[in-house]
Amino acid sequence: MATLISKISLLSNPKLIHHRRRNFTLLSRSAAATAISRANKRKALEKEKEKRRTRSDKEIDKDALIDLYNSNNLHNPNHIPVMLPQVLDVFSNSFLNSFVDCTLGAAGHSTAVIRGHPELKYFVGMDVDPVAREMAQTRLNSVLHGRESSVRVFTVLRNFRHIKSVLGEMGEQDLEVDGILMDLGMSSMQVDDPQRGFSVLGDGPLDMRMDPQASLTAEDVLNSWPDSEVGRILREYGEESNWRTLQKKIVEARVHGGLHSTGDLLDLIRSVTPAMRGGRQGCIKTATRVFQALRIAVNDELKTLEDSLYSCFDCLAPGGRLAVISFHSLEDRIVKQTFLEIIKGRDDDGDRGSCNNDLGKTSDEIKEKEAWIRHTIHGSNGIILTKRPITPSEEEETLNRRSRSAKLRVIQKL
Repeated sequence: MATLISKISLLSNPKLIHHRRRNFTLLSRSAAATAISRANKRKALEKEKEKRRTRSDKEIDKDALIDLYNSNNLHNPNHIPVMLPQVLDVFSNSFLNSFVDCTLGAAGHSTAVIRGHPELKYFVGMDVDPVAREMAQTRLNSVLHGRESSVRVFTVLRNFRHIKSVLGEMGEQDLEVDGILMDLGMSSMQVDDPQRGFSVLGDGPLDMRMDPQASLTAEDVLNSWPDSEVGRILREYGEESNWRTLQKKIVEARVHGGLHSTGDLLDLIRSVTPAMRGGRQGCIKTATRVFQALRIAVNDELKTLEDSLYSCFDCLAPGGRLAVISFHSLEDRIVKQTFLEIIKGRDDDGDRGSCNNDLGKTSDEIKEKEAWIRHTIHGSNGIILTKRPITPSEEEETLNRRSRSAKLRVIQKL
């Protein structure tokens, strides 16, 4: 009893209470200072990243976009072709006898390129989505109607990894291409259709096939692939830090019948996403990473991209350009590294001297002729015209939020 009274006496001591309050205040100030320091570091990193960006200063011609679609689709930013002014700049000073759009989509980029190059003789549009091809064909026909110069148009349902065989089937022997475009983003037709299974915002089947004729689906991956493979794609393709817990829950779900809809997968993600990680927004971000990982695995996107970059470069004519728009770090890293490997060549001896014709002009001459080119990298086989990727202007990011993560890289063949 005496001990208890002693403790109560100590706790009620004004000096002791003041001392504890002071310590608590000091701890609170220390925690606040740490939080402020971390916030300042984050801001500094963001500023540094922004400083390193090669942001385009190209203005958006809204009237031209309206005219491009002959409708009011400008009010639906999902249908605006990403970085269209920048793509047109890439090919504006080139004589295009032939052009290939490896990811035709709704033909937004292609119709603008065709309009800007009356000299064009051959156009090839490739896509694995029959709905996209049908829409693109309608728009291409509209642009070509009444056109004075003749251009042969080929639209094919093939993946861009088959570009060499597609060009070989055109009946033109040894045709070398002057311009090639790859826009690796998802089209609105695919994202907005819940039956395709790409969107985290609508319930639909766990499909995620870019090519509807392909056999593998996201449902197959989630319910049939080995545990370790499921974890690997979440970690490597989704860059998801919580991949172990997600892998465990996915495997557990198989015991109870598996996952068969995007709704099922979203419910699972919600169950393992702590509320402290941003609530609903945190869940959506996790879901976006998981969906990205599954989509990449289902369509074998990264290996296809790497192989296709080499094939596209092989198909270029001397002086021809390949432009690639990527939308996440995994894609951009592959484009960057593959471009560097391409320009080295198999027998690169380090000689980066100029050629005897216009293709060997120096970096300064290139930049003087084309203002959008800022820093280049020369190799024995080609020139990377974008040492740093070009990113959308602030105006475009405001107009089309899906463009925010876009990065444009360009390579020219010698």
